[in-house]
Amino acid sequence: MAADSGNLYQKLYTPLHPDLGTGPVSVEPYISAEYFEREQRRIFDNAWMLACAESEIPQPGSYLVKEVPLVNSSVIFARGADGVVRGFRNVCRHRGNQLFYNECRGKARGFTCKFHGWHFALDGKLRGVTEADRFFDLDKPGLGLTPVMVDTWNGLVFINRGVGTVQPLREYLGSLVDGLEQYPFKQMGLAAEWKVDVKANWKVMIDAFQEGYHVGLVHRNTVQGLFTGPKRPTCRLSHFRLHGPHRAVTTPKNPDFKPSTTEALAFQLAGAGLSQEAGELHGSSGLQWSGLNPGGETDFGFDINIVFPATFIDTSFGWFFTYEFWPQAVDRTFWVAKLFVVPPKTWAQRIGLEMTIIQLREALYEDLTTLEATQKGLSSGAMDTIMLSDQELALRHQHAVVEKMVRGA
Repeated sequence: MAADSGNLYQKLYTPLHPDLGTGPVSVEPYISAEYFEREQRRIFDNAWMLACAESEIPQPGSYLVKEVPLVNSSVIFARGADGVVRGFRNVCRHRGNQLFYNECRGKARGFTCKFHGWHFALDGKLRGVTEADRFFDLDKPGLGLTPVMVDTWNGLVFINRGVGTVQPLREYLGSLVDGLEQYPFKQMGLAAEWKVDVKANWKVMIDAFQEGYHVGLVHRNTVQGLFTGPKRPTCRLSHFRLHGPHRAVTTPKNPDFKPSTTEALAFQLAGAGLSQEAGELHGSSGLQWSGLNPGGETDFGFDINIVFPATFIDTSFGWFFTYEFWPQAVDRTFWVAKLFVVPPKTWAQRIGLEMTIIQLREALYEDLTTLEATQKGLSSGAMDTIMLSDQELALRHQHAVVEKMVRGA
């Protein structure tokens, strides 16, 4: 059933979840180093977090090397000759040298250490040792690359610290992804990627991207008209869906949005964009965009899907983007944002895609202006609690889930 847009501004979602309450929430989880350490043990020790998309390592021999704060190590994600995606710590088992000195991606038959030439296969097994006859009791089968716990779901690769009992990935994702089982993540390629180290708590980061309350002000120079207008003076999210520790919500568009000349030209060239009408894209690529807009929002923009604790997978027609929030300290988070799209087939489409990339990049820059300032404010001692509106239900849910896991409350 389609949503009644006329009633969108009258509907309240918080009363539908009385267990979450309506009162203020504590500032302590954002500023306490002790609380942060408890989060690491009780939340992140066995949490699944997004590492990359399978389309980034599409063929046997494809690999991606990236820093993963969750395991305090650089990790090699590689697709073996058997097609299986595996993860290994980027560490040679001889003397601890890194096989790769920088984050990178490529294709290879195996990995050779640049220090002494030890060679490892795509499945991590040690295949070659320089002057092997000079070693004593060399246990080659036991000296393969150190594996990390990796699993895949519908074209997305997740990593787990693997401490204690770990829930299987699909079971962990639960009902959040039931409708997205057929969404074509595998058919979309990486179009843009941004990385930044932010001096803010990971929950400050999460909070900023699971509400639309800020859009009219923070994004007034980029996408304000896309989400706000006379009929929707603020960007109110709709159809909040709580799935255990996870959650999802729909971002409606301004029904009166009129693209600029530049945007209109980009749509004509690319056939896809953050501001594109969903109906124009549906079926245009031959792909089926299942699982989108489960609430039937009339003016659909995109769905925000939040995998607890710190992964965003935001889906729409023709594109999806992901946020990875990697906690490093109580007031420091490493943020990776990626945009994936249906691969352009012509130069015109490629040029048009640049509009989408720039539009998203500039919006993310605007979001960055608030994050460190929020952390400073919360740490100043000016306040002990924060107030949350009905539109910040996702924040309230995040806070409740974290509190329960950290304190057992």
